[in-house]
Amino acid sequence: MSVLLRWYTRHLKRHQFVTNMVTTGTVFFVGDMLSQQVVERRGEQHELNRTFRSVVIGSLYTAPAATFVYNLADKVFGSSQSPLTAVKKLGVLTFFTPFSIIGYVVLNNILQSKSLDYIIHQIKSDVPTIVLTGYSISIPTQFFNLTVVPLRHRVLFGNMVRVLWTCYLTHASNTGTRQGVFGSRKREELTD
Repeated sequence: MSVLLRWYTRHLKRHQFVTNMVTTGTVFFVGDMLSQQVVERRGEQHELNRTFRSVVIGSLYTAPAATFVYNLADKVFGSSQSPLTAVKKLGVLTFFTPFSIIGYVVLNNILQSKSLDYIIHQIKSDVPTIVLTGYSISIPTQFFNLTVVPLRHRVLFGNMVRVLWTCYLTHASNTGTRQGVFGSRKREELTD
């Protein structure tokens, strides 16, 4: 494990954005695979296009945005890992979370050629639940991340937590939140 962490750290120092894009894309791949195979029990009915969408959004949207926000918070509030500094940075991340989730939902639906009415409906009906669930996971883990984990490893730590979060996110954004993560009801389509 230490060899892998050294390899990751070396690449992270040289190519922060690219390394974070690759690792976050991998996290979204694993998260969607878990969502479809473990939570939804799709088996051979696995939607490869959905997994591909998740990887693209994770790599090209989530990773650069998260890297930017972590770096910005560190520049604005300093690199201290004190609890007070962590609370300030946590405020930035808490403010960023709804925009990140809305971005994911919008991009996911655009890549599926969904109508604007459908996208707006999903934002109104599912995003509040997704955001609240995200806060229940992210606030405690990010406090730990900001007070204990060094800056260069924050995205990596976040990605470890994000595997489970992505499992939930891909499930909720593709099937809706009304039935819960373990429900089987599919979202009724609005106009395409």
